Amino acid sequence: MSIVGRPPKPVELKRLLGNPGQRALPDLDNVTHLPMAKEIPPAPEGLGLQGINLWDRAWGIAITWLSPDSDLEAIKNAAFLADASEAARKKYMSTLEANDGRAFVSINKAYTDSLTSLGFDPVSRSRLGVAEVRAATSIDRLLERRQNRAKAEEVILVEEYDILVEPETVIYENGETTNNETNSN
Repeated sequence: MSIVGRPPKPVELKRLLGNPGQRALPDLDNVTHLPMAKEIPPAPEGLGLQGINLWDRAWGIAITWLSPDSDLEAIKNAAFLADASEAARKKYMSTLEANDGRAFVSINKAYTDSLTSLGFDPVSRSRLGVAEVRAATSIDRLLERRQNRAKAEEVILVEEYDILVEPETVIYENGETTNNETNSN
């Protein structure tokens, strides 16, 4: 069964951007706040290489919007589908039989749907309101260069300060030395 029309906008996004339809939103006192993951949970037993890679990427990238309490099973399912999709692809590529091709397409569709439900494509990320990919503007590049230059100047100042204050003996090019001890009265 397919859904006709646009999927509903998440309530969190309506709260963030406003509610132009003026439909009643759930009271914040009745909303259950899910804890954010603090670290990558251990991968489930039986995952293959593709599944482990997805598991690590999913928790590493989406740690801000995925909760280990409610989303663990969905990510686990997606990781197992990643392994199944890779196995079906390999089987189809080795046999080139129509049945294997249909199996690969079916498993890959389920895998893609699971990734979409977790917010791992541009449309679902924007609907969740969690991330947006955009090209760096010339202003962004200019600000980055300014910050890098300020950091470089800071390092140079620190190095100069260290040279002027810390050394007790200075050796000149002609081989003479001078003792730069500070007077402590």
